[in-house]
Amino acid sequence: MSSADLGSGHLVQLSGPVTLYESTEIRESLLTALAEGRDLSIDLVTSGPWDLAGLQLLVATVASGRNAQLKVRFIRVPKVCVEIAECCGLGSWLAEATDSYL
Repeated sequence: MSSADLGSGHLVQLSGPVTLYESTEIRESLLTALAEGRDLSIDLVTSGPWDLAGLQLLVATVASGRNAQLKVRFIRVPKVCVEIAECCGLGSWLAEATDSYL
């Protein structure tokens, strides 16, 4: 995972698997990014494979951002992530939080 400054916001790029096995490490990184107190964009272009735990991380990050009055957006979301969200009934939720798809 890498990060960059976007002026008023912060960009985090997730890379590699986003599954149950990586969830603790990814969760801590996303919480650290939110702790900076700036809006967060999460680039998913180099992420995958995905599972339900990965999608739950996205949901939790948006909820944590909302609690901190921060905007969390997703960019370059891969199709597999969209498919998992749709299977779980979260397709419209993901669409509302997404700025771009692959």
